[in-house]
Amino acid sequence: MRFNPEIKYDTEELEQLISKGEGVQQDFKQSISSSRKIARTLAAFANNRGGKLLIGVKDSGHLLGCDTEEEMYMVYEAAEHYCEPPIDVHFSVYETEEELSVLVAEVKNSLRKPHFAMDDHDEWQLYMRSSDKTMVASKNTKKMLEYEDVEGESNEKLDSKEQFAIDYLQKNEVLLPKEYARRLNISLQRANAILVKLTKLGLVLHNKDGRGDYYMLR
Repeated sequence: MRFNPEIKYDTEELEQLISKGEGVQQDFKQSISSSRKIARTLAAFANNRGGKLLIGVKDSGHLLGCDTEEEMYMVYEAAEHYCEPPIDVHFSVYETEEELSVLVAEVKNSLRKPHFAMDDHDEWQLYMRSSDKTMVASKNTKKMLEYEDVEGESNEKLDSKEQFAIDYLQKNEVLLPKEYARRLNISLQRANAILVKLTKLGLVLHNKDGRGDYYMLR
């Protein structure tokens, strides 16, 4: 199998990508050891707003380089055979002056969501990104993704408090109800009510982890 990635020599562009670090929409891998496992990250990217997988880069951002053909094959297998429905991935390769190759596998915000990937028990699970981690999504998030319209737009005009939540999430990965209430000087009950409304409008996604409930842009 042959791939035709876009070849880039702009090391400054690569450095800018790496400087953003890992997060909801970006992940670093030294190499791909399992197509099955990396499929979870690809699915999570597709279920959020897309994302980029930089392969040949340590968690610290240090460049190691990789065998791009081998890594593209592993990612392709993950996207085609371990994601349901399959995910489209765009490949590009950065070539450095030190003769290191870094593969970027980019996943767009999918119109075919929700996407599932297999867990360790051979069961299909819905995955989302939380900060720089890939995790199983909450039941509420699953329902939102299953029934949302593909455009995800609402014609309803937002008031200033609702718009604040959207503006905040455009600059930050997650919003916790307590933080939202504190910033707007409103009750926690009111903050939760607003965030639930934004979830029903399809503008944000609700999830939960050790921190409690939190919200992300859809």
